[in-house]
Amino acid sequence: MRTKGRRRAVVAVARKLAVLLHRLWADGTEFRPAEVEGTA
Repeated sequence: MRTKGRRRAVVAVARKLAVLLHRLWADGTEFRPAEVEGTA
């Protein structure tokens, strides 16, 4: 059961990153990590 939860968490993080990268690519905007640091 532990592996299933870990795998789900990895997939969730990967999806979040994929959505972020897709939005950056579609908009043509630059990634500015200083603005993103506060959102956790």
